[in-house]
Amino acid sequence: MIVTMTLELSDEPGELLKALSPISEHGGNIVSVTHQRGNVTPRGTLPVEITFEIVEGRHEDLIEDLRSKGVRIAQFGEEKFHESVTLVLVGHIIRGDITDTIESIEIDGVKVVDFSLAIPDDPEKTSSARLTVNATSDEKIDEAMDHLDEICERKDLLKMEPIGV
Repeated sequence: MIVTMTLELSDEPGELLKALSPISEHGGNIVSVTHQRGNVTPRGTLPVEITFEIVEGRHEDLIEDLRSKGVRIAQFGEEKFHESVTLVLVGHIIRGDITDTIESIEIDGVKVVDFSLAIPDDPEKTSSARLTVNATSDEKIDEAMDHLDEICERKDLLKMEPIGV
């Protein structure tokens, strides 16, 4: 299963490694890490969102291991993603409001877990973005891709999927 959890880490060297090592030790395969350094919690910690694949049933031991190491888990398993698709968009992505595009894809049970953007020096040339979308089921992936097809048509974007990563 694919799980997303949010940790709260202190801003000290080695804290992220202390949180990531147990995931590997329990057989987890990290899909993405979003380190929100400019977003300090009221406790003075930094939120870090980690998405990873793990065999169902191993996550209980992982949670216990993280807590025993002093890692604060703010959210865990809010959504259990079983499906994933990676695709590329080509066009005037920034001009077309990428935030709106991502928010339109992220329906209930669907989350964009990875995003990278290539922008040319000339703003008149097209840019490209690679997105990885996780979902709780095949039906949710299909539904999100239908939304994305509508957005691509409206914003004159080319969608290429799936790509192997």
